[in-house]
Amino acid sequence: MSGKRVAVVTGGTRGMGADISLAFAGSNTSVVAVYRSNKKCAEDFRATIRELSPESIVLQADVSTREGVNKTVEAAISSFGRIDILVNNAGIFDFVFIEEMDEKFLDNILNVNFKSMVFMIQACTKHMKKNSFGRIINASSISSDLADVGLLGYGASKAAVNMLTKIAAAELAPYSITVNAYAPGIIKTDLTAPMIKERGHLQVKQIPLNRFGSGGEVAALVKFLASDEAGYITGEIIGIDGGMLKVQNPYRAHEYVQQKP
Repeated sequence: MSGKRVAVVTGGTRGMGADISLAFAGSNTSVVAVYRSNKKCAEDFRATIRELSPESIVLQADVSTREGVNKTVEAAISSFGRIDILVNNAGIFDFVFIEEMDEKFLDNILNVNFKSMVFMIQACTKHMKKNSFGRIINASSISSDLADVGLLGYGASKAAVNMLTKIAAAELAPYSITVNAYAPGIIKTDLTAPMIKERGHLQVKQIPLNRFGSGGEVAALVKFLASDEAGYITGEIIGIDGGMLKVQNPYRAHEYVQQKP
């Protein structure tokens, strides 16, 4: 395909989403970066992304609703006439024990983390099919496989994302649309900063690379999955976690190396 591609990035003005939006903006891609509520952050980000891609837009919309999804897609088509890449990055994270979980909390986390992706895929693929090309990349998490006390809502929503990714990959393959997911471990963002400050010294011991990830590293993976070179990759949930889920007690390797003469 020729010409500039168009990427829609939900949750695209903060944290990992901001890094993803900027990675696309700096590589000949027009971006629709969507945010839900933090207007000040979005305004600051608009100035940043337009330095790389003057035509890119920052849009307020709640993609957990059909109305917000339609607003997003209409803005993309009105501005650029096409959608080539969808990054379903919008998400919320919170610890709540089962006995304290109310219906409002459960509905909200499933709506934002899972239903928004279904809605966005349904709306965007109508336009991807016209060009027989599409890249859909969903935000999963290590919590989709790693059960964690207090994270039933979050973990269940991300497990649902994994199933969505695999089934959508098969259903959309006839249209040359690939669907993959990235599953971050602990990435340094404003969202994870309090957790890292509280117990990061303990968590880092469970990461073989002995450090937390960066938003830029996540963006590089997403950018690759959206590329032509990734055209034969679909239905994959790719971990980007420093090896966190691969082995128990990785800190012992570091202790061993440090003890060697």
